[in-house]
Amino acid sequence: MNIQAIFCGVKTESLSELTLVESVTKVFDAMLAFAWYQFWTKGGTDILIHLLELVPSSNIGEESALRYTAEVHVCLGRMYCRLGRYQKACECLWNARNNFIKLGTPTDRIRAGESALYVADTYIYLQADGMDIFSLVSQAQKELKDDPKGSARALLYLGAYYWYEKMTDKALETLECARESLDKLGCTVDVMACRTYITRCYARQGKLEEWSKAGKELLHLSMWVGVDDWMANALLRHSRCSIRMEKYDDALVMLRSSIFLFNGIGLPLEAVEGLELAGYAYAKKGDLLGAKIAYKTAKKQYDDLKETSQTKEGSHNCEENLRKIEEGDMELNVPILN
Repeated sequence: MNIQAIFCGVKTESLSELTLVESVTKVFDAMLAFAWYQFWTKGGTDILIHLLELVPSSNIGEESALRYTAEVHVCLGRMYCRLGRYQKACECLWNARNNFIKLGTPTDRIRAGESALYVADTYIYLQADGMDIFSLVSQAQKELKDDPKGSARALLYLGAYYWYEKMTDKALETLECARESLDKLGCTVDVMACRTYITRCYARQGKLEEWSKAGKELLHLSMWVGVDDWMANALLRHSRCSIRMEKYDDALVMLRSSIFLFNGIGLPLEAVEGLELAGYAYAKKGDLLGAKIAYKTAKKQYDDLKETSQTKEGSHNCEENLRKIEEGDMELNVPILN
């Protein structure tokens, strides 16, 4: 029996047999820690949803139950965001934020501010109104002003907001400042996020040398950390730069590794996006057979996924590019390269 099965098999009745509150909280701590491990390795919501059922009926007290519920919602919200279920992510993160505000201790207020930043991050994926994102970041800055890590993270998401609003120079200045602070504080996850947005800024500006340098730094850091999700994203991002620099063989090596990693951690949409990009790289280097195989496979995989605007657009682009290749038209639809 695997660890997830054990945790999902925990019943309210068995928890009630634990007379010490400390024993119950240790069970919850272990389940939540494993859920965060899954967040970084292979996404899944089963344990978190089960925790939301267990916590309210436990004997740990109303305040502790509310705090555990908030922490579970943070993890679940981040998990939904990673899985592309952005509306569900927002619901969970707002629930977490409201519960932390209700609890009201200094530590809880910091967690409320961090939850606001996570909502802002999710709003970027949802292409929400920029003022809504800015409002959340500004509120978080106030709530996190006395916490060095929180303040640095708020600066990161302010930089992300500037990137979102295409204020690229301002974004770069803010992100570099945030990266320096977060690096000193040892916040590796957030340094990765900074470097990702810095890479996207240079990509938008079309500064290939700076883009390539930033992409290599991001890739080296992700490999040093060794988390498959980070490595896959860094490889995908750097492959786009290589394509722009017409280094198609380098791009294809990175894309193969990225697709393998994405499939391994259960992110099929990201994997098929890499496959579509590989089709473009094959076509640009003159390997039309490789391009056709990549595009046909990508189209089938897009069609097999749950239908969204993203999968529909991907499938359409693959179909169009296959038609253009057959007609000898090499002005292909280009996947987003920034």
